[in-house]
Amino acid sequence: MKDQKSHLLEKFLFGFLNFLSDHVLAIALLLAFGFVFLQIFKRESHHKNAKKLLDKAIKSGTNEPMTLHPEVEESMCVGCGACTTVCPEGDILRMINHKAVLVGPAKCVGHGECERACPMGAIKLVFGTKTRGMDIPRLTKNYETNVKGLYIAGELGGMGLIRNAIKQGILAAEDALKNLADAGNKKTDCDLLIIGAGPAGLAASLAAIAAKKSYLTIEQGGFGGTVYNFPRQKVVMSHPFDLPLIGTKKFVSNKVSKEELLDYWNSVRSKTGMKIKEQTRFENLEAVDGIFKVKTNAGEFTAKKVILGIGVRGSPRKLGVPGEDTPKVTYNLIDPEQYQNKGVIVVGGGNAGVEAAQMLGEKRWNNRVHLLVRSQTFDRCNEDNIKRITDMASKNLVTILYNSSIQEIKPDMVTVKTADSVLELPNDFVFVFAGAEMPHKFLMSLGVQIEKKFGEGLG
Repeated sequence: MKDQKSHLLEKFLFGFLNFLSDHVLAIALLLAFGFVFLQIFKRESHHKNAKKLLDKAIKSGTNEPMTLHPEVEESMCVGCGACTTVCPEGDILRMINHKAVLVGPAKCVGHGECERACPMGAIKLVFGTKTRGMDIPRLTKNYETNVKGLYIAGELGGMGLIRNAIKQGILAAEDALKNLADAGNKKTDCDLLIIGAGPAGLAASLAAIAAKKSYLTIEQGGFGGTVYNFPRQKVVMSHPFDLPLIGTKKFVSNKVSKEELLDYWNSVRSKTGMKIKEQTRFENLEAVDGIFKVKTNAGEFTAKKVILGIGVRGSPRKLGVPGEDTPKVTYNLIDPEQYQNKGVIVVGGGNAGVEAAQMLGEKRWNNRVHLLVRSQTFDRCNEDNIKRITDMASKNLVTILYNSSIQEIKPDMVTVKTADSVLELPNDFVFVFAGAEMPHKFLMSLGVQIEKKFGEGLG
């Protein structure tokens, strides 16, 4: 009986193996077709979701990028999708009909990771679009203005991000120091005068030290410039950067706080002997006989070359409403602990405004926080911040008012207009994060030309 069962089993296995050998091609094809079908289904699903994001941006009027952003050359794009997975800001580029498309242009801050990731060179970073121009100072690829010997690095040149500012400060300083002979043999206080001790000024100072050239770096506030004025514990970096004399700096975390970055910069300052003249406000400059005379509140200095790395945070965009000039209105937040048990309004749906609302809305401060967002959605904010602020709203820590704007600021309340009503909110403080205005008049007073870019890069 046992032999009979063994025989039947052997017969079955033999038959099954013969079946597999006879149909192996069919099975392989079936599996291959199944895999291909699954990939097509996933791809089409991704394309549909991307199209929804693009349609949403068009509907909300946020399909025009406001600053430096990627432009995709369709004829060169092979649809590999490498550019869509590297952006730290989330859904900026997505695939639609096998081509990379900018679906979240308003959230783009010009990281440039997509440009570096593209194997075909189909992406370049540009200012403005074919229909909407962007005014920026006229700069060469080395960040020199039309005023010979005067350079602009960082935010003042239309680019955000600390890493970008560092790179520009280095390139500007290296180019300036290579061309010192332009000023002839005239005696000056220094070869290179650097205005601003933020990331661009820090990098330019190190480049001058590395080149063994004389330099003077002035800062109207404290060392760190713009970063010094950020709120406590604000995340300011997510990528490594390179510094002259120091090399590549990689932090343990990919989310580096203001305090961590400033601590590191101070260690670099001590290690290299970098000299910064703080609390020295830049007032004006003029080019005379091939050299620059730079006026400050601490006197006049002369230099062969000058780098402007002052940023634009000193020129916040105003709301233009009655009562905005009262002391209860401010345009930055450094220490949220100062505000407790207060009625607070934060204006701005971008990262700066949303992060301020998060800090002020923490339960321990017991504030009544209203966040005013001009449009019907967070169109200039990264995904992490959107998730955090909406979670806080669900816990009644923050009240979000979409399609809203301030009409008037009074001593003890603020009049707010929404899509369907006018509200009077009891209020102690108003924080405005409506962006910054490029100081074009100031730059033009220095002789710097401003040009409108329509989907063009620098130089």
